[in-house]
Amino acid sequence: MLNTDYTITIIEDDPLQLENLETALIEQGFQVKAFTERKPAEASFDEALPDLVISDIILGNEIDGGFELAKHLLSYERAIPVIFLSERQSEFDIYTGHALGAIDYLPKPISLSVLTAKVKNLLRITGTAPTPDKVEKSVIDGLRLANEEFKAYWKDKALDLTATEFEMLKQFALTGERGVVTYDNLQESTQGVVERNTINTHICRIRSAFKKIDPTFNMIHNEYGRGYSWYEK
Repeated sequence: MLNTDYTITIIEDDPLQLENLETALIEQGFQVKAFTERKPAEASFDEALPDLVISDIILGNEIDGGFELAKHLLSYERAIPVIFLSERQSEFDIYTGHALGAIDYLPKPISLSVLTAKVKNLLRITGTAPTPDKVEKSVIDGLRLANEEFKAYWKDKALDLTATEFEMLKQFALTGERGVVTYDNLQESTQGVVERNTINTHICRIRSAFKKIDPTFNMIHNEYGRGYSWYEK
């Protein structure tokens, strides 16, 4: 059963929408901190980091307020998952949100039942460490998993990954070279947090994380219509 002893920060400039979001999450047993502006929310992060942030993109007069908030969160050592809620649904906006580390980008008007289900799935992934007898090890040479920390290491150097990206990369680590990691595998690994149409964005971020360490990295390849596989060309 999911432990609901989690703190969720919501930033939404529409008071009515904010109240609806806050009420829905409190009814599920979560502790909620609600803000209508970006800067007070960021100030609260210095006091205590939440387990999850849910934010609109446009915050008052700040057209990209949610994106600026996500950039601020990247300055902390601990990765904080972000879910964006927005009427802005251009490919560029969705890409930008994920490029800033967002775990999901949902359209408004939002279904509160869908949102709470996604929140529970996400916190189940990020809030549960594996038991010692279930620790999963990478079968790919040079790639090491630190499951309890949701971190992965390439040639002993830490990769800059979100918790969701770690779960996706783990599928490659456990499948091994030449094995196909299907789109379904990748969605199931995040318990539905990642949508099919955003998988490629996360894979691009995973590749970029490797290239920050090894600019010549070219091991993750698309298998048309099936998914991805790991091998050296």
